[in-house]
Amino acid sequence: MVWRMAKRGRLIVMIAVSITILLSAFGLSVTAYGSQNSGQNNPGGYVKYTLDLISNTLINGNFVNTSNARGPWGIAYDPSNGYIYVADSGSGTVSVINGATNTVIATIPVGSGPEGVAYDPSNGYIYVANFGPNTVSVINGATNTVIATITVGQDPWGVAYDPSNGYIYVTNSGSGTISVISTSTQVTNTPPPPSSSSLTVLVYNVLGRPATTVPGVVFGVLYNSSGFSEVAYMNSSGYLNFNNISPGTYTLEVYHYPNTGLNLTEYWGGMTVNLQPGYNTATFIRHEPWIYNLQSSASNGSIVVTVTVNGTVTSPTPGEIELWVTSNPSLASPYNPSNVTYFTINPGLNTFNFTYPVSQAGTYYVYAALLTYNGTQYIVTDQWNWTALTLSQNTTVTTPTTTSTSTSSTSTSTSVSTNSSSISSVTTPTTSTSTKPTPSAVPTLVVVVVVVVVVLVVALLMIKHRKP
Repeated sequence: MVWRMAKRGRLIVMIAVSITILLSAFGLSVTAYGSQNSGQNNPGGYVKYTLDLISNTLINGNFVNTSNARGPWGIAYDPSNGYIYVADSGSGTVSVINGATNTVIATIPVGSGPEGVAYDPSNGYIYVANFGPNTVSVINGATNTVIATITVGQDPWGVAYDPSNGYIYVTNSGSGTISVISTSTQVTNTPPPPSSSSLTVLVYNVLGRPATTVPGVVFGVLYNSSGFSEVAYMNSSGYLNFNNISPGTYTLEVYHYPNTGLNLTEYWGGMTVNLQPGYNTATFIRHEPWIYNLQSSASNGSIVVTVTVNGTVTSPTPGEIELWVTSNPSLASPYNPSNVTYFTINPGLNTFNFTYPVSQAGTYYVYAALLTYNGTQYIVTDQWNWTALTLSQNTTVTTPTTTSTSTSSTSTSTSVSTNSSSISSVTTPTTSTSTKPTPSAVPTLVVVVVVVVVVLVVALLMIKHRKP
């Protein structure tokens, strides 16, 4: 209501200025109403000023002597009789002012909350939009009486007359429509609200930034319980756009195909959207668990991999990590990981250590995929692209092992080495690029500097105390 009243204030000024310019063309005066504090008082609580546009003087006086005039809003001028029609929104009336004498000669009851006013010179009628009852009152300027009441859209506000076709146009602020009134028949035609919906979704990554820099393709699937399904691909600005959809409740799922590495389709999460007729907007933030960091090393005939998972869950959730260890990534199959480990994803950061034996020295590559259980199956929610490391010697072949820790509680896990297909996923989030900072080398440097300083001080003391 505060916003609407503020808008009204600005619109009243604009309307008054427009009518001032219009009336000046006829050499007429303009009347304006102010509050009690703006000048002399009158029983109705409003002061009327007359601006003489010929002499550029402001005449104070000629009060609107009625207690019913509250909240003057729209205004229109009838050049055929010199009358001015003012919609008093607070009292549900229209005040008729004689422009020659600057006096109120009639008060016409209309609907509640009258706002916009327009004059039709073809028939001498005045059209008043009544905000409350969603109607337009038609006033005969010759008799100053209401001769018709026309139903329009919700919350009518502005009114305008088109002399080229004789139509009256009414803006309905509540329903987002425009009613067209034929002045010859006084019949209204209000277009129905849009029967279809559109949806624009801005997609954010796990860092809360628009997901415009991820490789590959981000796409969304919108579907409902009736079997409707539509796919939209994210544009360069980070938006998914769905058009010409029936209003209703839908589920939106967002996926990412990285187009790199093993190309596992990542599931970023889902949300419910309620589409209203017309234009709808929504924001999606990736919220499924993701790989925070992956570190690998090689020694004693084994590859050691440490995977840190960000558990964006509210309670412990079953998870799975699939690892690929190979000397030739081009031969790796997304359905045949080297190691599969089932574990519990706890809220917060979860760290898992894997030891995988290799038979000979050389360069190896490690790939990781994170799967999260959604109640029916394990689905990929993140992946980490190939990481290379070199094993210089192979003296011991160890057995595959897995250990895990969590920031919130201890995670349990089971690990198996496999050459057969693992549980495949249909969805996953984008490859994570976040890494933990490596330990700083500053403490070592400080120790070296201290040692050098001590040696220099001792040398200077020896030189100083050397006998000649």
